[in-house]
Amino acid sequence: MINKVTRYTIVFFLAAILFSCSTTKKAVDIGYLDKKTDSLYTEIQRIGLEATKKNNVPGVAIAVIQNGKIAWVQCIGFANIETKKPITTHTIFNVGSISKMVSAWGLMQLTEKGLVTLDEPVNKSLVRWKLPVSQYDVSKVTLQRILSHTAGLSVHGYGGSEQGVSLLSLEESLSGKTKRNGESVYLISEPGTKWEYSGRGYTLAQLILEEKTNEKFADYMKKNVFKPLGFNRTSYEWTSEMMASSATAYDASGNPIKNRIFTEQAAAGLQTTVLDLAHFAELSITQDPDKLHNVLRPSTIQLMERPVLPFSDQGKSGLGYRFMNYDDLKTIGHTGENEGWSAATFIHLPTKNGIVILCNGSNGDKVWFPVYQSWARRIKTMQK
Repeated sequence: MINKVTRYTIVFFLAAILFSCSTTKKAVDIGYLDKKTDSLYTEIQRIGLEATKKNNVPGVAIAVIQNGKIAWVQCIGFANIETKKPITTHTIFNVGSISKMVSAWGLMQLTEKGLVTLDEPVNKSLVRWKLPVSQYDVSKVTLQRILSHTAGLSVHGYGGSEQGVSLLSLEESLSGKTKRNGESVYLISEPGTKWEYSGRGYTLAQLILEEKTNEKFADYMKKNVFKPLGFNRTSYEWTSEMMASSATAYDASGNPIKNRIFTEQAAAGLQTTVLDLAHFAELSITQDPDKLHNVLRPSTIQLMERPVLPFSDQGKSGLGYRFMNYDDLKTIGHTGENEGWSAATFIHLPTKNGIVILCNGSNGDKVWFPVYQSWARRIKTMQK
């Protein structure tokens, strides 16, 4: 007699093999390489199968970028175990702190429009909420320092709230009324003197965008960033349309959980697909003006991808992009973790390569890291 665990394992394994998404019509239409020509595809498929099964992660979607273009995409496992709904290129995931890298595009657009400058004191123009008086110099908190985690601001990250719960306002969040953190945003070090990761900083940046544009953050990003770029399945809100195509989130034990929603959208609230995020990575590599559709200038993206002083062994950031060095491979991009979700985007600018990995499980870091390691070995071989 087959027990429940064994039955789940068999069904999961079969689904993982059957529901590869690299040969969908859309994949062919945009010119993906034949997966059979790339041994990395087979290696990553094997690693993905093993890692998802071992770590109670129902599914993973992976896109590999070569020479500035998506080479192939593959999907393994389930968006929902109970209904046997497979992961596809259109499956929507929450991507945690990768939200920051994407929201930085909207904030940098404000600088191009002349609504804000990178080096002006943000407190001076804020109306709805201001940074409290501190022993440190509040006037040194600028958008550049916020986006690069060098502003000296408190609070690393957020836990979010279950869907159906009334969300706090931005002002309430900034004042520390979140149930999980219970901590307001304030200066914990002198701005511009050290690198200190701060999710709260991006919540402050979200407020800046809303005040400068008189629009809600999610609405502005949809209209001015996602729609022009053709990111039709990307949003900072869980709309009913998004939910219909969403994966289900699973905790570390493999149990389904409710999606988390965030007042702090710029920091942690982005929903997207592997294709949309891979296209974002493509644009980060090529900065192609014809494909940017005036969302940002190529020179602005290049500025965002440069490190901002100060940085140290604790961290190093550009404007939205983080500098990473896993397994001695220097990349830019971001990782993201929310309860039930895990994701990573790595970009290697010298070779114009990248990889995007999205998981619908809390243990997703145990899936994307070995997948990353396989990809990183390939990139390091190319550099020899």
